Amino acid sequence: MFDKLYLINDHSKIETTHSESLKYLSGNSELLKRVANYFWAYHHIGSLIPQTVENFGSGHYFPYSESYYELEASYEFALQGFYRHSLIALRLVLELGLLGVYFSVDDIEHIEVRPWITSREPTPRRKEIFKKLLQLPNFQFFDKKFHLQDRVLSTFDKLDGHTHTRGYKFSSTKLLNHANFNRFEPKSLQRYCDLMFSVVNDIIVVSLLKYPLGMQDLPLDEKYGMNGPVGGFLQDYEVGFIKSLLEPNERDVLQELSDNDIKVQQTIDFMNNLPDLTEEQWKAQFEEWNKFMKDHDGSNTNVG
Repeated sequence: MFDKLYLINDHSKIETTHSESLKYLSGNSELLKRVANYFWAYHHIGSLIPQTVENFGSGHYFPYSESYYELEASYEFALQGFYRHSLIALRLVLELGLLGVYFSVDDIEHIEVRPWITSREPTPRRKEIFKKLLQLPNFQFFDKKFHLQDRVLSTFDKLDGHTHTRGYKFSSTKLLNHANFNRFEPKSLQRYCDLMFSVVNDIIVVSLLKYPLGMQDLPLDEKYGMNGPVGGFLQDYEVGFIKSLLEPNERDVLQELSDNDIKVQQTIDFMNNLPDLTEEQWKAQFEEWNKFMKDHDGSNTNVG
């Protein structure tokens, strides 16, 4: 009988790998900056998902929130040398990100999501997901120009290979350069980053095809101040930031689709016709927020 557990891949090796990964990234500032930018972009795109009285609390936001959790998990796996597991988590990010848009195609996501989120029905197959996404005119148009569906399926294929261990090429052993314990491998970390960039970019594109308002700068602060709408809109700095990460030719098409969308233009007109907040209204909002922070801050410290 054994009274002790001995692991070849013990925690000290994982900690060493994590430390070496961070050291490598700190010495490759452009790569680290790009990783950070894609994380922020994916964080921002969640604000574009509508939150209405009708759909609030329905679970329609869950595919996105779960996908963001998996995105962070994938990154941590990669830093620790669990390269194959990081790619398995990325596959979940891609699937869940598409799923959120899938449920919203007919604008009844609060109904469509219920059988799945309550675990009464299985996750739709990819064929079903793309069949539904292709009902979006914007998706059809973009797909004809850039073969978006084929691109996403190609990324899925790469991630599937690691998920199902499609031979040695897709194994943990290969990603660890023949080792049976975690160690830092720059090529494997770069592979993770490249696939992460593809996954995040394509989910953002699909989201903007469903919610073209995300390509427009809106005067939210001027019109609403600190009490802006929750969900369905992006701040102007978020719009500019996300646009900066898109491929120029794809960004131009997304902009064109947005500019030609009747509902988008109606929203822009509505926003522009709202009066700007007065200085007194801004002051009242700030005082209300200050009081809220005082009432809910254990230190009872005044804000501002």
